[in-house]
Order: sequence, then C-alpha cells, then structure tokens
Amino acid sequence: MSARSDVVVVGAGVFGLATAWQVVRSGRSVTVLDRAPVGTEASGWALGRLDPLLRGSGSTGTVERDLPAEQIAKPEAQQKLALDSYQLHRELTPQIEEISGIDVQVDEQPTLQLFYSEQERSAGADLASAWSSMGFPTELMSQGEIASLDSRILARQFGGALVKGPYFVDSLRFVRALASCARHEGVELETASVTSVESTSDGATVHTDQGHYEAATVILAAGPWTPGLSEPLGVEIPVHPSKGEILRLQPKSSERFGVHVHGPCSLVNKKDGLVWVAATAAEVGFDRTPSDAAREQLLENAGKMMTGADDWPILQHTVCFRPATPDDLPVVGAISDNVIVATGGGGSGIVQCLYVGQQVSAMLESASPEPDSELISLRRFV
Repeated sequence: MSARSDVVVVGAGVFGLATAWQVVRSGRSVTVLDRAPVGTEASGWALGRLDPLLRGSGSTGTVERDLPAEQIAKPEAQQKLALDSYQLHRELTPQIEEISGIDVQVDEQPTLQLFYSEQERSAGADLASAWSSMGFPTELMSQGEIASLDSRILARQFGGALVKGPYFVDSLRFVRALASCARHEGVELETASVTSVESTSDGATVHTDQGHYEAATVILAAGPWTPGLSEPLGVEIPVHPSKGEILRLQPKSSERFGVHVHGPCSLVNKKDGLVWVAATAAEVGFDRTPSDAAREQLLENAGKMMTGADDWPILQHTVCFRPATPDDLPVVGAISDNVIVATGGGGSGIVQCLYVGQQVSAMLESASPEPDSELISLRRFV
C-alpha cells in the first residue's frame, strides 16, 4: 500500500494529535500514524494536571531534580511556557468539548501546597502575592486552617498555601477528544507500526508494516520513541523514556475532598471517585513492570499527607513512559528540509500540547525550520 498526504504525523499522543488538529485547519491534508489505539501510551495515563505554577512530583528531567527542596515553584523557563500553554487550554477546551462531544471532565479543584519546612513556608509567602497578581488567587493557611478545610489532611506546623486556578482534566478523555476533533476536520488516523522515515528530494516517506506513506512534511511526535526515528536521519534528539507510575485508590470515606493536596506527591480525588496518587519517575528504559518500590513510595507519601490514605485499597497501578529531556522542556524543530520533531513533554505533555501544536503549525505556514519560541527549539541541543 502507498498513500500520500501533505503532512504525516508519527504518533497519536497529545503532541501528535494537537499538532494534526492545528495543521489540518490550515488547509493541509494530514494523516496520523500510530501502532496502538489513541490513549494507549503516556497521554492516556497522565494525571491531567494543568498547573503553570507549582513544581510537579515525579519530575522527569534533571533541572527540577537539582533544585533545592524549598523551591516549590516551577523554574522560570518552565513557568513561562506553562502559562502560555495554560491560557490556550482555557481558550480551546470548550471548543474541543463542543466539536468532539466528549466531556473531558474539567475539575476546578484548587491546589493545597503543604509546607514541610520554614524555608518552604517562606518561599510560599513570597510567591503568594505574585501568583495572586497573575490571576491565581493564593492564600497562606495555618495548620489549624487546613484542618478546618478538611480534617483528614495532615498538615505540619508550617501550614500551606491554597492556590486557585490550576485544574485537572481526565487525560484519556482529553486525548480521545483531540482525536475526535482531528477526525472532524478531516485528519486520517491509521494504525501502523512505523519502521523508518526517509527524507527525499521532494518530501519524505514513512515506512510501516502496512505500507508506505508519502508526504511533503513528516512530523515525528512519537514521544520517547522519537530518537529511534531521528537518529538514522543523522540527528540525535536528547529524549529518553522516564517511567512514571501512578496509583488509583478507593477511599474508605464516601466524602470527596475537593482540593488537590500537593507535597511529596499529588493526592487528587478525581471525578471518577478514585484518589490518584502521583507520581514517580525512574530512568529504567522501557520497563513496563509495575514497581514494588514505586508502590511503596507512593503509599508512604500519601500516608504522610492524608489520614489512612496508605491503607486504602489499590484499584489500579499504572505505568507509562514520559518523553523526558534534560531541561524538562519540549523539543521542536526541523531535522531536515522535510522532517520536523515535536516531542519531549515529560510530565507536562497534557498542558503543553496545544502550544506545541500551534508552534508546529506556524512553522509550516512560515516555512521556518524553527518554532517562534526559543524555549522549545531543537537548536538549544544541536
């Protein structure tokens, strides 16, 4: 079999689908290829947290891990990208739900950042007014005030900060909604295992187990598998798999807590009724085996944050492979005249995807080899 499109996107995760949806609306024909159904990999298993302010638990790169413990905010570059990405979600999510007919379960519960030292409390106090002025009302809370908020939360004497604005979506519903939007605009989604990509004089060819797909431009959005496709073209992309594990617990109380509790991990009572405990990060290659050590770590951290959480039944223990980069930022840029990479969302792929899709679409419109944003440009590495 041989087929031709203006653009072929390799990868049906959130980066690939958001890019396909943005590109097809510019009038180009688009085909998306993936070996597995939509939502099978990291995009479908993510926590679905859209937070442009606070560091995440289970960081995937090296920048956040090297920060001092008292730095509870994202590094400056990550925050700038996350703020732009967050605003796009606020603008486009209603449209995505309307077109797809899928409720992505927007959950506006605020985040309660617990403080575990005087240094963290001091850092939180400095950030509260800045975040409030940015449109994210932030209230410092004492240990007693947190207990009044929900007596099950185990706050220390240093208190915490209640931050409004960050929110959650159901990641699997979101990625399926993106796929539906893309199909609605004419994108062809096909199941095929990509074996190689060849750059030619007048375009590129994607070789798969189902045949060959030709295009004027190929976009590699295959997450941590992207380097395997880019290296034969002579470009090494600094993206690797970061194994992320999340537990879904059945709370023993039917009373839902409507606040995201954040500290050594995230505790989120999602709209499915379960409490998600997230997340870990391990550099162990593509090992899908759920780890006993990760389970124990997550349960221990949950027990430090909420009464009895470490004893709630585990209904699901999930594993995914986030595409991690050294600086925890995406990698976007042309690696040949006809091939573009768009990968590296790490643990923030859901929040970053619409921004990345917009950047890639703009690259095609302007025939530029680089995105407008230097923060995500491939050039910083090659």
